[in-house]
Amino acid sequence: MNLFRAGKNWWHVGGRAIVYGSISVTAGTITKRHDIGQRCMRAWCQGSLDGLGIQHSIRNGSLLDSATPCVFVANHLSQLDILLIGSYLKQDYRWLAKASLFHIPFIGWHLSVSGHVPVYRGEHKDKNEMLAQRIHDVVVQGASLLFFPEGTRSRDGRLHSFRIGAFRTAVRENLPIVPLVVRGTHELFVPGSKDLAVQAERKCSLTVLPAIHAPSDGDEKSRAAELCERTHAAFVAELTAPSSETQ
Repeated sequence: MNLFRAGKNWWHVGGRAIVYGSISVTAGTITKRHDIGQRCMRAWCQGSLDGLGIQHSIRNGSLLDSATPCVFVANHLSQLDILLIGSYLKQDYRWLAKASLFHIPFIGWHLSVSGHVPVYRGEHKDKNEMLAQRIHDVVVQGASLLFFPEGTRSRDGRLHSFRIGAFRTAVRENLPIVPLVVRGTHELFVPGSKDLAVQAERKCSLTVLPAIHAPSDGDEKSRAAELCERTHAAFVAELTAPSSETQ
């Protein structure tokens, strides 16, 4: 690994995190407004990808423009995913992220001040007992939610099974699911690597699929299970379809 190149690449992300994180935390603490943090998040994501020389694109982006409060779900391929997704989400949303990220300077501070939702794992899972209430509070504020339903990033670049949490949330809060299909980030940043892959082209893309609504019949558990199954099938169909030109 070329340490100089790796350091330079990480500075594109970390340096911007310091700048935009500071603005977000300061403005958010003073004004209590989440929209400033959202704009800082988008600027950080876009600037980081551009600084890394990664060409990014979106397909069906107009579906985001018309999206009402919803539950966004995305496949998880690498640490670059949030930079890609965050570059295009303009609406107010809260990311359900593992709690350890909230301890990272600047990035974690931004997540806390902007109202994103920590999810605890392992011996700290008992702290999730108020998770449903935190999620409901976000919905009451008129914001959307962002889940990575696989629970963790894919080690092999393939789509794995979905956990039920995002879909129970959608049923409980009467929100549609909007799938966000990520492509290309696994090849750019393979799990276990400390730097971007060396390749001539650095490209990744985001495809927005039409909203998926829960069935109207059945109890919460069965409706969530069917919604999860439909959504996973939509991801599989998109990921196995012939490549389409970005719009």
